[in-house]
Amino acid sequence: MSIDKEKLGDSVVSEMAVNDYDNLRAEGHLKQTIRGLKPRHIQVMAISGAIGTGLFVGTGSTLHKAGPLSLLLSYVLFSFITWITFRGMGAMVSQLPVDGGFLYFAKRYVSPSFGFALGWLYVYNGAALVAAEVAAIAALINFWNDTINNAAWCAIIIVIFFALNTIGVRVFGEGEFWLSIGKLILVFALMLFTLITMAGGNPQHDAFGFRYWKSGPVMNEYVATGSLGRFLGFWSCMTTAAYTFGGPEWVSFTAGEAMSPRRVLPSVFKRVIFRLLFFYIGGVLCVTILMPSSDPDLGKSLPGAGSSPFVLASVRLGIPIFPHVLNAVIFTSAFSCGLELSFAASRGLYGLALEGSAPRIFTRTARGVPVYCVIVVCAIACLSFMSASTSSSEAFNWIVNLTGSALLLIYGLMNYIYVRWYKANKAQDKDMSKMPRGQLYLCYIGMFVYLLMWITNGFAVFVNGGWSVRDFFFAYFAIVVFVVAYVTHSVFKSHTFKEPPLEEVDVTSGIAAFDEMEANEPPLENTRLARFNRWLWG
Repeated sequence: MSIDKEKLGDSVVSEMAVNDYDNLRAEGHLKQTIRGLKPRHIQVMAISGAIGTGLFVGTGSTLHKAGPLSLLLSYVLFSFITWITFRGMGAMVSQLPVDGGFLYFAKRYVSPSFGFALGWLYVYNGAALVAAEVAAIAALINFWNDTINNAAWCAIIIVIFFALNTIGVRVFGEGEFWLSIGKLILVFALMLFTLITMAGGNPQHDAFGFRYWKSGPVMNEYVATGSLGRFLGFWSCMTTAAYTFGGPEWVSFTAGEAMSPRRVLPSVFKRVIFRLLFFYIGGVLCVTILMPSSDPDLGKSLPGAGSSPFVLASVRLGIPIFPHVLNAVIFTSAFSCGLELSFAASRGLYGLALEGSAPRIFTRTARGVPVYCVIVVCAIACLSFMSASTSSSEAFNWIVNLTGSALLLIYGLMNYIYVRWYKANKAQDKDMSKMPRGQLYLCYIGMFVYLLMWITNGFAVFVNGGWSVRDFFFAYFAIVVFVVAYVTHSVFKSHTFKEPPLEEVDVTSGIAAFDEMEANEPPLENTRLARFNRWLWG
């Protein structure tokens, strides 16, 4: 069969390499891919995508429940666990930057049934989170205007998400880049706001410094008393942090549409942890400085960003305009999160379709965009309309809350994918010199902590008469979805529950295509501006 040389971004791949990769991806997807995401798009979106709106709003209730030290320590520890997962995923994605991201690796390195189950759990979870984010964005608008039904705002937001996701990856990348920049500026501004106000730069001229760390307990008791209660408060913060942090999965989905992925992606995965530590630990430290954990307004459900500890602090200090400014910026942050979630969920569905785990219609693209996948995600996002109705809002909360603990399970299984990949390479005597040092043991730690957090995320229902069928269901429904999908696929498709032996795991197919793509890339510019851009963005 004669195949013309195919373009992959600015690079050319030979017929032999294309055929190699065609064997890897059923639809010969090199012929469809448009690599329009630039290094700066991916770098900024990687940071922004990992910073959820919960950092600006949800940390208030967590501070009230557990205290400042518990909150800060939990975010430090969870940053380390997130770094482990980023590092492992980065090693796999940088070697094989394909569409489908970690969901493709789940099928290839573990088993088809594992990939099928994890894929559908992730796609459902991601699409439901889009619906939740759309509802949250509409609620932010209520801070200024509550006379228009939220269903109208939900419709407008979904249409914008659809347009930005389908108009083309370059436009999507550019729009998300500027929204992400706005989120990062917000974090810097909040840090500056904290520094100025704690030093006395506020209408009350109160230089409160670290007063709230000294005036009350730094670790509150939760559910139990004494040391156990303080530990449970800390552990509950860990679970909350999981819903605030974003993982590396969405960065892995950009691999199939990234320019020069072999050069850019290692830089993204390597740098993101330092920026996460700065933004997250810095942001949480600001929360603990600005508000005492005993404040009764923390954790209340208030319109828009009214529940944000930063807004509450500005009200306490008598700065009237700040809540409106913060609500506006949190609005752009939530919009950015929703847009990235819709991107990740649609690309996850696309990856499943390429592997034959979803209908073939979802493999069709227009301008390199899986339009039908975007349509499905936006259709599921229409569940957000239920949040605008009093009669159906409880049902909507059920749908969204069922996704909660799934993230912990998904991130734990991501680490298992790396373990299988590493062991398969070692069993087949592949070159291990380029693999990150000590990552196998780190992934064991990450897998253990994530799964322990998932197992214990519903601990409150088992103590002090806190039993609730609803809360138990929310905490552990994710495993039901995963097991049912895994068993169904194993019985009717794979006809086995066994994972293939490590010696038979395919760790080589498709690599030749990207080796040649990398070799044929044009030389890098050596101007001062070009070198600065590479240092900044990769």
